Parts: sequence; structure tokens; C-alpha cells
Amino acid sequence: MGKIINLNNCEGDPPDLLTGTGPGGLLSSGYLHDGPALAAVDDDETPQFVLTSRKHGVEIGPPDAGETVQPGRNYRMIGVVTDKRFLVLVGDADGDTRFSVPHVDLDQIASDRSLGHGRVTFRRCGDTEWRVHCGKQGLVDLTAYLSHASQAWVRVENILDEVKRMLVTATEQRDQGDHEGALETAQEAGDRLDTAGETAAEFGPPGDANALEGRVRTVRERHAATLTEVRRSRARRAVDTGEQRWRDNDFEAAYEAYDAARSEYDAIVSLPSESVPDLADVREERERLDDVVADLERSPLRTAVAADNEAVAAEDPAVAADHWAEALDAYREVLELDWGADERRFAGDPEKVRDRLGAVAENLVAARRTVATDAMEAGDWYADAGQPDVALEEYEAARAAFETALAAARDCYPDATDHLEAELDAVEQRLSRTEARLGGERVDVDERFDETEPVPDVDLPATDDRSLSPADTADLADAEGGIDDADPKIDPTGHGGS
Repeated sequence: MGKIINLNNCEGDPPDLLTGTGPGGLLSSGYLHDGPALAAVDDDETPQFVLTSRKHGVEIGPPDAGETVQPGRNYRMIGVVTDKRFLVLVGDADGDTRFSVPHVDLDQIASDRSLGHGRVTFRRCGDTEWRVHCGKQGLVDLTAYLSHASQAWVRVENILDEVKRMLVTATEQRDQGDHEGALETAQEAGDRLDTAGETAAEFGPPGDANALEGRVRTVRERHAATLTEVRRSRARRAVDTGEQRWRDNDFEAAYEAYDAARSEYDAIVSLPSESVPDLADVREERERLDDVVADLERSPLRTAVAADNEAVAAEDPAVAADHWAEALDAYREVLELDWGADERRFAGDPEKVRDRLGAVAENLVAARRTVATDAMEAGDWYADAGQPDVALEEYEAARAAFETALAAARDCYPDATDHLEAELDAVEQRLSRTEARLGGERVDVDERFDETEPVPDVDLPATDDRSLSPADTADLADAEGGIDDADPKIDPTGHGGS
């Protein structure tokens, strides 16, 4: 005789069939010789059914030429169906015989009661036939469970094999520099894992973990590790791109690259912490990136202020003019960054930067005018000294400087254009008279100072003092900060005009 016990219907301690050991007596059947059946069950699996046979045991292979393993005298065969496999344990005084058939290997599962007792038949991996004898009561439920378990395990294992191949592909793509393809493959593998997880969850009782879910969990950990490496590689590549864009002064592109890197790191940190290799290092990289972004947010304004300060400190008006031009372009870029955005990412209060921009524009024009008037005065000195050839060179330099100053005024300080045009006209007259003199024509020396054509009195910033500029970026680095101590009406060059 045999028996089938559905363990889901049992409450309290496990039945004796799982815990009993030793031979039976005259009026009772024994169990196993080497140890209780429960000892053969692994920690990661849960018994679902127990079945027994006192005489017939298990037959493996063709009915007429297969192997038959029967229990010894006073022992019995005990089968344990777990959520992972079909265990067949055949007791005998000389030692128990054990067989283990994973559910994924079960195929063509059936049952019959034609021999006066029950029997479960299946083919292992679609080849060798197994016949396990048992009781008749509960045979339908047992067969149904084995069929369901086989289908679930086969489906999940097929998906997991596919996922593992995809993870290998993702790693290869990453190593080959195909970061987009690597992420796409890894994410697709994650979607397939979710499908496997749903099947595994449906296999077990609601709210209870099962061995199939554990199998999915193992591959999910591998997936998380691969996804981490792919995203970390993408983050580092984005950081490299950000650094290059920063070096090119393409601040917005640099910020976007760094922001993409932060997104990759955040995605890694959101994964289950136990699945992320080197999580502490990942967090440290993420924190360093925050510091880098904070520096980037202040960099455009810091660049502008540095040029501003260098212009103030310059003794040579030509050098000062070059720095004022750099500061002008830099302050303009500060204003153009995040143009039209709801929130500013870069430091600098637009209103205060705009005010400073106006002061820098005036200082730039004033510095270039100083260069021009110095050259014109030098030309006058050489003309008076009877050196018209040297005077001509100075006047030509003055003309070029006035043209440069006029171009700057038209661009950023239109109030000065009329005065500069008058000064340019004055130096053009000096050039004409000097060229005439060099050509042998008679020119009255005092004609340069004819009261009908005076040198214009240009209303540009005074030249005795210097415009103040921030000593550092402390006030400017904050998005609410600005420049409060700049006086745009003071000539920064310290040189007088004509």
C-alpha cells in the first residue's frame, strides 16, 4: 500500500513520514535507514507533497528492461515533492538510495490507478521514463502540481537563460564602447526578469517565498551587478564629456553631461543595495560629482570676475582693454546661460551682473580711447619735433585704436560713439596733413591747432581713479549675489586722454 499527503493541508508539526527513521515492526512499516526524509530537503525549498510505497518503489527505464529499486524489508520508499524537485528516497538496511529530479526536467507527467494502487509516471528531459508508486488518494492533486511546477520552472529557466545571454552581450557592448546599446540590452534583460518573476510569484502560495522565486532572485542579483557596471561606465563617460565641454567653455553642455552622469549614479543607488558591487565607491563618486557641479555653476561668473580684476590691476591701458573685453564677453555669457529657463543653474544675480556689464562696457571703451589718445598725443609731439615720419606711425596707430574703440562703443556703449567719431575725424586730419608734409606740400604747423577745428572734449569717464571690482567671487558665487561696489564712471586705466 501507499499514501499521498498534501502538506498544504497539514497543520502543526510535519508528519512522521518526513521525520521518522528506522525499520518497522510486525504491525508497522518503517521509514528510511540513513536519516529522515526531511533531512534531504534543502533550506531553499519547501516540501509540498509526501508519497510512499511499501513494496514497489521506483522503476526507471522501459518496463521490460529498466531498473527497479524497491525498499528493503521493513523499510519503504518515501517521495518528497518540493517546490524545486521530486526527491525519491528508497530505504534499505544496507543504506538508502536517493534520486533527485528537478521540476525543470519533468515531461509528459501522468498517473494511473490500474494496479490497485497509484503511480506517477513522467519522462526526465523527455527521454527516460520514471514510474513512482504511491497511494491513490490525492493522486490527481499531486499530478496537477507536478505539471504546474514543470511548466513554471521550464518557462522561468528559459527566460533566465535568455537573460544571462543578454547580460553577457551587455558587458561586451560596454567593453566595445557601445554604451547606449549596453544599457538598452541590460534594461531589456530586466524586463524579461520581471516576466520571470511574475511567473515565479504565481507558482507559490500567496505571500510565501518559493524556490522558483529564489532562482529568479539569483539571476536578478547578477543583472543588478551588470546594470551597475554599465551605468557606472556611462556615468564616467558623461563626466569625461562634461570636463571636455567645460574646458571648451561650453558651460551648458558641460552641465547637461554632468547631470546625465548624476542620473546614472542615482539609478545605481536606487537598486537593492545588496546587489550593487562597490556601493560605497559609487556613492563617493556621486558625492565628488556634486562638488564638481557646484564648481561648474560658479565657473562662468568666476571667469568674468577674474578678467574684471585683471583689468583693474593692469597698468598698461592696452592690457587693461584686453581684459575688459574678456570680462565683457564673460559677463554676457553669464547672462545668456539659462536664458528663458524657469530656474537658473549658474551663479550670478542677473540684475547685478547686468549692472556690472554696463560698467565694464564703459571701462572697455575708455581704456581703448586712452590707447588712442596716447598715440595721438605722441604723434603731436613728434610732429612738433620735426619728425613727421614717426608722427605718421603714431597717428596711424591712433586711428586704428580709435576705430577699435568706436567699434566697441557701437557694440556696447552707444553714448560714446559721437565723441569717438569726432576724435577719429581729428586724427584723420592729422594723418592727412602729415602725409601732405611728407609729400613735399607746405603745411602750416599751427594749422593743427586752428581754433575752428578743436580737438573734441569727449565726455568719457575720468582717468585719475580706478573702477573697483570684486576681489574674489564670494559675493558673486551665490545665485542671489552680485556686484555692488563697481563704479562704471571711473576710468580703470589710470591714464589721461587728450
